[in-house]
Amino acid sequence: MDSRQEEIEELSSLLESDLTSNQRFLIARELKAVKEGSHGEKDSAYYIDFYYERSKNWAVIHDLRLEHNDQVAQIDHIMINRLFDIYVLESKNYSYGLKISQEGEFQAYNGNRAYGIPSPIEQNERHIHFLDNFIKNHDILPKRMGFTIRPKFKNLVLISPKCIITRPADKMFDTRMVIKADTLRTKINKDIDKADLIKDLTSVSKMSSFSSIEALARKLVSFHKPIKIDFRAKFGLAVPGSPKLPVEPSEEYGKANLLNYSKYFCNKCKKPIPDNVAKSCWQNKAKFGGKPFCIDCQANFRPFNG
Repeated sequence: MDSRQEEIEELSSLLESDLTSNQRFLIARELKAVKEGSHGEKDSAYYIDFYYERSKNWAVIHDLRLEHNDQVAQIDHIMINRLFDIYVLESKNYSYGLKISQEGEFQAYNGNRAYGIPSPIEQNERHIHFLDNFIKNHDILPKRMGFTIRPKFKNLVLISPKCIITRPADKMFDTRMVIKADTLRTKINKDIDKADLIKDLTSVSKMSSFSSIEALARKLVSFHKPIKIDFRAKFGLAVPGSPKLPVEPSEEYGKANLLNYSKYFCNKCKKPIPDNVAKSCWQNKAKFGGKPFCIDCQANFRPFNG
């Protein structure tokens, strides 16, 4: 996994800077999200690696970032077995509780307060769709008797073991792919028992060697594109030693001057924005879809994809 410690240290350092109240709120929120995301991914990685890290029946990848056709997917974990079942796993670290409605809507709890969140099931479905297309377009699947092996994708969302999950009745909305991270091995064993691999000679005959799944995993990892986020640009902060430029119109620096200083405008509220804020949006194309947004609109922004 790529370390998030450098991001945590940089964001912590930025909180010591001279900030507007809005910048301080956004940076603190970003720091909390990075810490919680890193903690959740490490917890899930622990449960995965405990059983599967040294297995000769599985290949395991953590924290894979892929780019393809102007799209980006940041996939938390991938597990590939010798039948070329590819488990795509999304880690979520909800602090208190998670509620799933019968319509498939998700709510997370922070103390007694509930707030709506994007569906991690649908987010991971987008990851699977992306990964399927990526593998096909790069032609990296092995062949058997001249025919390309076609994998079966499995969608699993790993939740913190401490989180309380409230689910609807199974017939209303299927939530079986949402599991606590410490039950992963039990879930996979149930899948294997259901397939009855030991008795199903047809399935056993289709099993590939470990070297085949290892080769696919290493090819995928070779496409990994880590990204370094320019947090100063993202939050409209000047580089140390450069002239300090405002990120919003003010009495000291009028709107007319800001219009002269920047040729970019927020895609939502149409306010003029600094060059560095616009460029940070373009650098984070996966979230902002290649469009510039001001700092305020970024705070309430819903990403274009998972």
